[in-house]
Amino acid sequence: MKTRTRRFVKLTTGTELRTQIVTAIKVRRGPANDNVDFGPVVRRAHRIKRIKLGIGDKGYDAEKNHELLRDELHAQSIIPARHEDVPVWRTGGRYRKEMKRGYSKARYHQRSKDETVFSVVKRTMGDEVRSIGVKAQNNEMRMKIISYNAARIASLTYSLLRGFLQSQGQGQKA
Repeated sequence: MKTRTRRFVKLTTGTELRTQIVTAIKVRRGPANDNVDFGPVVRRAHRIKRIKLGIGDKGYDAEKNHELLRDELHAQSIIPARHEDVPVWRTGGRYRKEMKRGYSKARYHQRSKDETVFSVVKRTMGDEVRSIGVKAQNNEMRMKIISYNAARIASLTYSLLRGFLQSQGQGQKA
């Protein structure tokens, strides 16, 4: 009996971590290697807002990803090596060896903000895709991200406006 591989929607995002706004996405079928999506998403995000620091999880550990960020986009990269138990001398690539020797854990943990974005999207809009067709599923994922960005921009605007109005009110009382 032949077994079928269960296919699912795979979303790769480029997120601006200071504002937690998604700047680029790539939607496709999984399971698959994450490295295929890294280049297109990073380049698209870089066109929207210049990348100064690119952070990725171990799924994006490849020398070509470091080279894209560092050599082509002139950004710093933090992508930990996938296999921590392999010695540095057996690790291929200049930038991958550099990651093996150490990187700023504090800066790397900014990546948790990206996980926060996924958490908010799943919590507010559901974690399942209800559409049946591939094109409809892709559009549903795009709409979820557009909705998330709209809500995030509204929240940031409200916070900024509230802070501005409070500072104006304090200035009048003095």
